[in-house]
Amino acid sequence: MSAIPRDFPVGASVWQELRVRSLEGLAEFYRAVLGLELRVDGDRAFLERHGERVAGVLADPALPEAEIGWHVFLGAEDLAAAVSRAVAAGATTLRESEPMLIDGEAARLLDPFGAPFGLAVPNPGQAVPVSTELGRMALVDPTNHDLEAQVAFQQALFPDSVHDPVVPHEVCFFRNAEGLALRGSYEVAEEARAFLPPHWLPWFAVADQSAAVDAALAAGGAVNTRDNVNGFGTWGVVVDPAGGVFKTLQVAGAAL
Repeated sequence: MSAIPRDFPVGASVWQELRVRSLEGLAEFYRAVLGLELRVDGDRAFLERHGERVAGVLADPALPEAEIGWHVFLGAEDLAAAVSRAVAAGATTLRESEPMLIDGEAARLLDPFGAPFGLAVPNPGQAVPVSTELGRMALVDPTNHDLEAQVAFQQALFPDSVHDPVVPHEVCFFRNAEGLALRGSYEVAEEARAFLPPHWLPWFAVADQSAAVDAALAAGGAVNTRDNVNGFGTWGVVVDPAGGVFKTLQVAGAAL
């Protein structure tokens, strides 16, 4: 039986959520840095732009330290099949009883290198796909200590995507048949591996990278790096008041 056509690009992020112990300071921070509004809805919260959901926010005072931060879910054509491929390639599934903010099916996993990520099949019309629109998530790159092993895992996870030729110390892309950049790949420099473990880093689009990182500092966050230039834009890495880390990307034209 053929897979059901999806209204999102398979292999790219279709949902992202911030997991924190407290919402304190987040409304002001995300409004200042990304122009997003935090809306609390009972035991759930969402970051929105012009009334549309950009991401979910889950606050749990008992959240383990390792789970604090941004969690990205890649869109799958069939959740069970994608999870099976991931596990066969060395990933492990996480507990299934925890709350999920996504509307649809989803699973959380650890990749073979210990970094958390998710797979999902959102209900029709509920995906939040990558976009270079301001305030939205433009890309995620699994950042790793062994690029060759990461590329092999990603290709086993989504066999139909193709990886760009590797350029040392540059973010390279996995693309679909239409050439769309689905997700990136990056190898942590050897000197940084002692303090920077493998992780999946989300990128959010901003109009002015320098202004965004300045706003992050002023709103109670931290800045890990700034004013970096590559072939598709200028970027920095900021940390929100709850510990969520993400990249602010000022896109250079239609480079992605």
